[in-house]
Amino acid sequence: MVKTKFSRSLKRSICIEYMQSGKSRKEIALKYNLPSVNTLASWINSCLSPLEIHEKCASLQPVTVQMDSDMAKQKQEESMDVASMSALIETQRKQIEKLEKDLKFNKDKVVALNTLIDIAEEQGIRIRKKSGAKQ
Repeated sequence: MVKTKFSRSLKRSICIEYMQSGKSRKEIALKYNLPSVNTLASWINSCLSPLEIHEKCASLQPVTVQMDSDMAKQKQEESMDVASMSALIETQRKQIEKLEKDLKFNKDKVVALNTLIDIAEEQGIRIRKKSGAKQ
């Protein structure tokens, strides 16, 4: 069996075709003479963004295998409609809220730990290092 080398743009086009067509991985693997169905699964994870995988490429225009990578990128950008942009914005908004919540928690944790150290040092337990050179 001759091992065929696939370009990244070809891999991406095959993945998009699989996601849009509803065909099984086995059918796509046979069509493009892939070594196994697991090859297609690994390409999906490496060539498509999580958002594209999540949406099952529903917002992408069908791509022909002969397209070069620049044309594929241009088609993808044109196909991003308002709904997918709204979904992306909502996902990023939720991520920002989570990060702000984590930041507040960590700031409160620092205050609590500093208070604990201050109380311990008032009781005579030396925790913080003294600044300056050792003598």
